[in-house]
Amino acid sequence: MANKNTTLKELIQDIDYRLTHLEDISADNRTLMVKMIKQGNQIVEFLRRFDVEEIEQPFDMPFPKQPEVSEERKNRITSLKELLDEFMDKHKGLKELEKELKKNKADITPGQIGEA
Repeated sequence: MANKNTTLKELIQDIDYRLTHLEDISADNRTLMVKMIKQGNQIVEFLRRFDVEEIEQPFDMPFPKQPEVSEERKNRITSLKELLDEFMDKHKGLKELEKELKKNKADITPGQIGEA
């Protein structure tokens, strides 16, 4: 009994309120379960309507051949990949520089040139 001023009547009313609330929740859960079961039954009935035919022969189709890639195209793809990697490395470096500049913003004086 946390509160010494709480009477027995108030405690019983509180318990009654909580039990009523639990009963309401149980009733709601039962209603929801009935709806879910009905939906499940409807889905089963819908799926029963499908007529499935068994395939007698498996697919014997060959896969299409991959197009030939020329050496020039391979070289272009390689150079683009290298360029992209270089860009990403510089991008990471610029992000690090930006973080350093934000961290030391108070120490930087605009227009002043000197030793780093």
